[in-house]
Amino acid sequence: MRWKISHLCLLLSAFTFLCSSARASININVEAVQKAVVFLYAADASGAVDKNKPIGTGFLISIPTNADPKRIYPVLVTARHIFDPTWAKCGVENPSIIYARLNKKFYKPNSGESGFDFARIPLSDHGKPTWSHHTRDDIDAAVVVPIAIDPDQFDLGEISIENFPTEDELASQSIGDPVMSAGLLPGLAGNTRNYPIFKFGNISNIPSEDVETHCGPQQTGFPVKVWLIAANLVPGNSGSPIFHVPLGGNGISIGGTRPVLLGVQSISFIGADVAGMTPINFVYEILQNMAFPDSNLHRGPPSAPSIPSPK
Repeated sequence: MRWKISHLCLLLSAFTFLCSSARASININVEAVQKAVVFLYAADASGAVDKNKPIGTGFLISIPTNADPKRIYPVLVTARHIFDPTWAKCGVENPSIIYARLNKKFYKPNSGESGFDFARIPLSDHGKPTWSHHTRDDIDAAVVVPIAIDPDQFDLGEISIENFPTEDELASQSIGDPVMSAGLLPGLAGNTRNYPIFKFGNISNIPSEDVETHCGPQQTGFPVKVWLIAANLVPGNSGSPIFHVPLGGNGISIGGTRPVLLGVQSISFIGADVAGMTPINFVYEILQNMAFPDSNLHRGPPSAPSIPSPK
């Protein structure tokens, strides 16, 4: 499925969000991030949405085509354990359907009508998964093409593949660098609209070994490849996008770095204010293996146009 992009392309440096306590700017387009984040809900026994059972967060990214950059493949990214609790040793069967709660495009405040609706996302077709994961078994990330999400019905944005870091940009990240996430906080999702909760923190560590986690207190542990983030991220944030957010006064980035999509929240260590993040390069490798026809998977800043030689 391809969408025609005509509304909002995520350029992370287009807006700034002021952080008054630090007297600095977070160079990221907060409005666009909100439009890209979706809330994920479980289905009930009949296959209808269970509005009382939020299960996590996802976010939309866009992959342009070479023939027409305005034509894109929309892709939903989340944590693998949301789609595949069997893999995560959660003791439950994998869902065949989930639902994305999305803000409506045409909504009149104070009208008494709900400002969001649910889009059905099948996760299997005749017993075969419709979603993709990494070839490595310790990567907590999943990708699906959400064919049921109608861009004419919902107020959507997408994170452009250009906002993925290059290998050099990812390698330049280090302990202490500032990060930001946006995701579902159960109980504060909003009664009429989705309201992603923004949280801020820092890279706490980049372990060279896998980290063991558990689906629940009595569940068997399993290893995941994650970076550790010092931030109070909770289970409902699973699948949230995590960004590198360079800080600088008056919107000037420190060291000339740019905001980038750094990873996907995987695990939370409740009470420790520490979470695990799956680095985004593994999501990029999943996309490469999905082989979208005529896709342009260029990551990094757009290439500068060539300057004609003087005649």
